[in-house]
Amino acid sequence: MGGFAPKRGPALDDLLPFDGQALNAVDVKGRVSLPSHLRDAIVRRAKAAQESGLPVDDKLLYIAEDENLPCLVGHDEVEHLLLSRELREKRREETGDSKSLVRRGRGAATFAPMQRVVFDKAGRMVLNSLLRDITGIANFAFFAGNGDSFDIWDPAKAHAHYSATADHRMVRILEYMCADKGLKL
Repeated sequence: MGGFAPKRGPALDDLLPFDGQALNAVDVKGRVSLPSHLRDAIVRRAKAAQESGLPVDDKLLYIAEDENLPCLVGHDEVEHLLLSRELREKRREETGDSKSLVRRGRGAATFAPMQRVVFDKAGRMVLNSLLRDITGIANFAFFAGNGDSFDIWDPAKAHAHYSATADHRMVRILEYMCADKGLKL
């Protein structure tokens, strides 16, 4: 990326957040549709970033296992570039060297576990078997917006998590969506 320096600033700080939720079917090959509200946010975020000089792809996601929760966490290329810049600056402050973004021996600031996932115009993408096996996602995936990122859950694990954390709103939403699709939790 040479002298390219993506920075948060007024145009990028006001990027549309990932919000809302959806429950979508996953087929045997791992194909699932990225919810339209997340696709719309990605396209709008990419357009704003491109207008700010960031060379981003509006059909590319980065998805990995969450470090603390039994779900996947994903973000778009806009957030990926911004995180890269922040990690590089943090590394420079800590070590004086900004070359490696991988923190060896500790999982926190690393891009190594991220899986690049491309989706088409209709939002179809593939969650590979590694991503599905890590989280137990089988026939349905529950998507939940989380600001700069979004979570992808196995519905039963999401229900258990939201119940354990007493997030009654998300429990109700998930139960309604599952009932609507005939899915028992």
